Formats: sequence, C-alpha cells, structure tokens
Amino acid sequence: MKFFRKILVVAALACVCVLGVGCAEKGAGDASANLSRYTIDAVFDDAAKTLTAVQSVEYVNNYDVELNDLYFHLYPAAYREGARFTPFNEGDAAGAFPNGKSYGGIEIKSVKVNGTAQTPEIGGQDEDILIVKFADCLMPTSRTTVEIEYAVKIPEARHRLGHYDGVVNLGNFYPVACVYENGEFKSDPYYSNGDPFYSQAANYDVSITAPIKYTAAMSGLSIVTDTKDTRKSSAMLLAARDFAVVLGEFKQKTTTADGAGVYYYYRDDVSPDVSLGIAAAALKTFNSMFGKYPYATLSVVQTPFLNSGMEYPGLVYVSDRESGEFYRDVIVHETAHQWWYGVVGNNQVENAWLDETLAEYSATLFYEANPDYGVDYGSRIADALTAYALFCDFFEENSDTSMNRRLPDFKTPHEYAMMTYTKGQVMMDSLRKTIGDGAFFAALKKYYDDNYLKIAAPDNLIGCFESAAKRDLSQFFATWIDGKVVTFNKY
Repeated sequence: MKFFRKILVVAALACVCVLGVGCAEKGAGDASANLSRYTIDAVFDDAAKTLTAVQSVEYVNNYDVELNDLYFHLYPAAYREGARFTPFNEGDAAGAFPNGKSYGGIEIKSVKVNGTAQTPEIGGQDEDILIVKFADCLMPTSRTTVEIEYAVKIPEARHRLGHYDGVVNLGNFYPVACVYENGEFKSDPYYSNGDPFYSQAANYDVSITAPIKYTAAMSGLSIVTDTKDTRKSSAMLLAARDFAVVLGEFKQKTTTADGAGVYYYYRDDVSPDVSLGIAAAALKTFNSMFGKYPYATLSVVQTPFLNSGMEYPGLVYVSDRESGEFYRDVIVHETAHQWWYGVVGNNQVENAWLDETLAEYSATLFYEANPDYGVDYGSRIADALTAYALFCDFFEENSDTSMNRRLPDFKTPHEYAMMTYTKGQVMMDSLRKTIGDGAFFAALKKYYDDNYLKIAAPDNLIGCFESAAKRDLSQFFATWIDGKVVTFNKY
C-alpha cells in the first residue's frame, strides 16, 4: 500500500510543530500445476450491496507435514459491527466513512470437504478464521477440495472492501487459506496498520455477475458476457498471491508494455493518457531492472480509497483523492509491488518493511531511469532523509526506530510509515552507495529470481546483497533494521 508521499515529508515537519490468463515467465506456468486453485462464482446485488459466492478450493498440501485441518482468513469479518480488530485507525473514520459509519461482514453458509458437508466452525482472535476439518490427514503433495458458500455485506466505505459513489471495491473479499509456518497456521487478524495480508501463490478462476452498468476491473484479463440486465465478467490468473475486483461505470484506456496489456479504468482523470503512460513505463522499467512481469495484463483503477493506493496481483488501486505528481507516484509505487509482494511474497505482518521499502525505493529508481518526468533522484532521497531526521529529533527520547516490528507494535500509522517507507528508502540509498551499482542491481535481480513465487524473509534479501557484493553486510543491515534512534547534526 502507498501512503501519501507528501505526508511522509509534511507530517514529519508538522510533528515538530504539534506532535487475461496470466502465464508467468521462467516456468511459472509449469509451477502453477502444483499450486492450489480457487474457483469463485459470485453475484453482486447492487440494491442490497451484498456479494453471494460459491467458492471451490482445490487445496494442495505443499508443506512437508501432514495436515489435519485447514484455516481460512475471513478478512471481511473485520468490517462487521463489534469487531475487535478493524481496518481503520480512529483518526481515519471521517475519511473512511464520509456518509457516516457503515458495517459489513461475511456469513459462511455452508462448507463441504470432498463433497461431505460439515458445520462451519469460526475461530481466530476476532471470529475471523474459518476452520475446516479433514476426515483423514492430508499428506504432503496431496490434494483435497473444499467448497464454501458465503455472503459478503459490503460497507459504505472508501477502503479495500467497500462501496462509495457508485464504485465497489472488492479487495480481500473471499476466504483465503492461511500460510502454515513453524507448526501452525498464521492467523493474524486484520490490523489497521499497513497491509496485514499473508498468503501463498495460487491459481484463480473468478467470475462475478453484476448489473450491466458495471464494468469489472479484475486481476487478469476479463472475458465479458452480457444479458439484457446483467454482465458476467470472468478472469483467470495463474500463480498469483491473491485476487481483486473493482466494479464501476468506468472509462477505459489501453496500451501495451513489453507484451503485456496495460488497462486504465477511471472516471474523472483530466489526463488519462499520462496516467496510462506512466503505468506502462513503470512496467517496462521494472522488467528491465528486476525481471520479467509474469502476467498478461496490468490494470490500474482510479477508485475511492482512504489511502493513496493498494496493490493486488495484476491490479492496483489509485485513490481518486490524489492528483498530479502524487497520483503519478502512487501508480509507480503500486506497480513496483507487482514484483515486491506479488511475485516475491513476504509476511506483511511480521516484515512489513521488506516489500514496502523495496517498492518505495523502486519508485525512486524509476524516476532516475526516466528523467523526462522531471523528478530528481537526489531530491527524493533528500526529502526522505529530512523527514526521517526530523522524526528522530522530535521523538528521540521515547521512540523505537527499529524497522523489524510486527504491524500491531507500531504505535501510530505515522510511525509505521516512517519506519517502512521513509527509513527504508534511506537505507537502500546508503546500501547502494556502500556496495556500488553493479552489485546492488545484481542483488535485486537475484532476489527476484531466487524467490520467484515464494515467500521471502529478510535473510533472503540480505543474502542476495552479500552474494553480489562478496562481503558480510550483517552489521550494515542490523544497524538500520534493528537500530534505535540515530542523532542527526544538521539537515
């Protein structure tokens, strides 16, 4: 997700004063044969603002242990009335709910395992986990089929899941299997800081039927079938971290970039060709810098959203509250997430800095590689350094400036943004100067290649830089990632 870049600088100053069918490159199409498959058939009721769905999950046990059960995140549960953990911080209420507080939620209607019905069991810290029991142990490499019927109530909210002003955001709307790690399923709730999502790559086949007035922007290329009153949009995406849809009465522009179709969905952009062009340029630039974009399409959607933007495989949100250079920044940052979070996954609850640092610095690299946009590399780094220095000076006595915290351990959204975006960008610039351009860019390509469709940890990134630089960088990273407040003289 992209927080406002202007907030990273301006808020730091303020605190001193007040406080298609995707077929991936290099064998991902072949690798998809060993991934779980989600088949979702959903219907959107515009009057009731509900989504009813039948979801079949052909689940593959890709772990080296037997599984007796399977946990699914129910992220829409966080939008219900009475939820302990909500997607919004207290200060976000006015922006999230312009027309007053609204609630959503998810109801699990039925569950079947290999055709046998079982009573839905809901658990988790906040009644946000569906627990599916297996009659027999699921052995490594074995498959089972779980069918789930459910209904999602869409709140009137400017958020990942929400409807507002004629647009319906369907992010994280479906039950998604939890990652099994260290002897347990990772079942963290929907924290309000950052992007609290963690999942394995899977294959998706998604259809959504809505009133004919709606165009569906989807992860993957849409195939549309119209009747008199309804429009059914279907898309497949192989080897993807998750899947999202946005419904709206959109205008649309299209181009291509390195063989991929780039689609821009918008309603009131005064310069749509510029927005489309920067998405295509970002895709080309990151293809060259890091490795080939794996999907056949990339969709950029202008939509009501509380924060600046949000990333999903093959699809990104850009908030309709943004404009000008900040709007452009969001497109570039979220496109970079296709590489960092999308193809190379990570636990965004425990290591939020890993993908956000790389995505934010990748945006700076984009401007360095594309000087025609008139954004200076040095100025962006200087802005980040100034913001971080001011933050440290103001909070030096009582602030933890370590980057490697879990999402709920950040005291405020501002502190989270400073540690994951701003400090991370300064760290990457320092690392590049320390090891040189050759080793730096070789390491990023190696990190992408080595962790393609996998889940990476900080040690994987550090190891790639050490390999490329042929030197021990453990102390360098420890100083930045684990380090406490740094005192700056003048800035």
